Amino acid sequence: MTVAIFADSPTLTSGFARTTRRMADALVRAGHDVACYGVKARRADIGTGLPYTVWPAEQGGHWTDTLAEFFASTRPEVLLLNMDAYNALECVEVCERAGWRGPTVSYVCFDGLPVSRAHLDAQRSCSAVWATSRTGAAYLESEGVKVAGYAPPGVAPEEFRPAADRPALRARAGLGDSLVVGVFATNTERKQVARAVAGFAVAAELRPDLDLRLYLHCRSRGYWDLRDLAARYGLADRVLFPAAEEFEEHRGVPTAHSVPRIGPGPVTGLAHLPEDFSYVDRINVCDVLMNVAHSGDVEQVIIEGQACGVPLLHTDDEAVMSDAVGRGGVLLPASDVGIGRIGQRLHYVSPRTIGESLAALLGDPAAQAEVRAAGLANAAAYPWSALEDAAVAMVAPYASPRAA
Repeated sequence: MTVAIFADSPTLTSGFARTTRRMADALVRAGHDVACYGVKARRADIGTGLPYTVWPAEQGGHWTDTLAEFFASTRPEVLLLNMDAYNALECVEVCERAGWRGPTVSYVCFDGLPVSRAHLDAQRSCSAVWATSRTGAAYLESEGVKVAGYAPPGVAPEEFRPAADRPALRARAGLGDSLVVGVFATNTERKQVARAVAGFAVAAELRPDLDLRLYLHCRSRGYWDLRDLAARYGLADRVLFPAAEEFEEHRGVPTAHSVPRIGPGPVTGLAHLPEDFSYVDRINVCDVLMNVAHSGDVEQVIIEGQACGVPLLHTDDEAVMSDAVGRGGVLLPASDVGIGRIGQRLHYVSPRTIGESLAALLGDPAAQAEVRAAGLANAAAYPWSALEDAAVAMVAPYASPRAA
């Protein structure tokens, strides 16, 4: 009667947190009790009024220290693991050490294909495996891993949609007639934000006639010191960050506001966007989005940006990410394909390719309109209902709805 979910806490704003929240809500509506072991959650995050339990993993010491207590306290019938293939290996192992002996259902994504034998074996050890994409499911099947189904993350059109008054948003941000390029990614090695900055520098050199600005929706110091990097390229006065202070990426900003906040207000200058801008506002002030991660799954910025009608430049990984982009973006071929820590292919796009493609798209309104229309159509094929229905199906063989 109780389903445990092991994933990023639904109280956060990461992609895993969003999918966790959607699955948990669907399971509650279906009549199940739900308890989430919230990775990255702190004690202060709890008490949010959610209709299920969230157990904070961060309580001092190692983040798995209270996992055994979580299982003993919540007594779940089934465990739903919402993780990428790399982290799933560790999570399967720590759950076993914590005493879990019940059925585990893996909802797995791939930050690049293929993966090592050990990571495939972790999936084989689960009672059932669901994938986030057709491509991921086909890969698992080709490796002899039985797949129960697949269901991608979704996008909510009532939240992610083109701005009703984009010029007003831009005016409040002090952007004027600038063309804004947005990068919505964590400051981590996989996301390759440094290449996005270098590519933007190429575009600025190629199009000196355009007033270009770069919005980096991430912390300025992480894998890279992005302020320092921007200064090295002579871009210090062209780069905007989310806030004046250091930004907590997994806590983010509200997705959308119930009341539009585009009325009169102070212009912020070029250091950062207005702090009351929602996540959707920040997408909508952009003319183009770039996501040049060297590997990934169904990156949610793909479908969220498309749903807002913002043209997209994206790494062509010839796998899950490219499939998610569909025809709704400009795919950038890799200049080099490396091998990652679990055997996955890493597609590195050169700054020259990024910059030339960006300059070409910014200078071609007809191409922008074509990509925008294709993106809106692609995003419409990603309703959250597919994952919500799948979540109920994932646990159906193992858990019974609670009595009325």
